[in-house]
Amino acid sequence: MAEAKKSGGAGSGAAGKIKKMVINRELCIGAASCVVNAPSVYELDGENKAVFLQKGGVKNSGPADRPNLEDGALDDETLLMAAQSCPTKAITVYDEDGKQLYP
Repeated sequence: MAEAKKSGGAGSGAAGKIKKMVINRELCIGAASCVVNAPSVYELDGENKAVFLQKGGVKNSGPADRPNLEDGALDDETLLMAAQSCPTKAITVYDEDGKQLYP
């Protein structure tokens, strides 16, 4: 399992390691693939841009630390899949050490 962390690979290889995510609003085109893959974490705002659903009703493009997500228990595989589904790669995912996992 330590090897999977080092590689920062896709899918379950990053399981348990995602710490923070950021949405680049300049790149987001509102395709909503992130919303389809993780509707408890993402929604589209009034400008048809993806935002994170965070605790306390906060909705923004981040950075969103995992513990602050409304659904912080969502598995890493699903979070990574949602980011990877973005056609413009507008969602950046970081691990616990600050290393960029995707894109």
